[in-house]
Amino acid sequence: MAYATVQDMMTRFSEQEILEVTTPPGESYGQIDQVKVQAALDDATDEMDGYLRRRYQTPVPVVPSKMVSVCCALARFNLCESGYVIAGEKVTDAHKGALAWLRGVSAGTIVLEGELQPNTSESWADYQSRPPGLGGVFG
Repeated sequence: MAYATVQDMMTRFSEQEILEVTTPPGESYGQIDQVKVQAALDDATDEMDGYLRRRYQTPVPVVPSKMVSVCCALARFNLCESGYVIAGEKVTDAHKGALAWLRGVSAGTIVLEGELQPNTSESWADYQSRPPGLGGVFG
């Protein structure tokens, strides 16, 4: 399950923007391609888990609002990069900010609040022993 929903994306970035990044050039705007947006959200969640599992059990059961925001920023960037719109400076900066936040969580300089369980699984030592720069999928 993704850390954000299609509705979260529309609330943060507007329905028009989501239409633009999911509608092929030359086609009229119709419905948001919810399958494409959900795939981007799922990919963003997987990327986040790559960073989060260094400290916490994933998936995180109760999602703090900051995680929703980060998931949306990652998904928005990925939709632009894999879709029909080139990511602008605002989108790129939000993506960089989301990755910096995730690196902070992975390194332990940012602590997630709430009822979160530390990662103590058998594979935890593998994640814990990695240098912080290798905590994420691409980071």
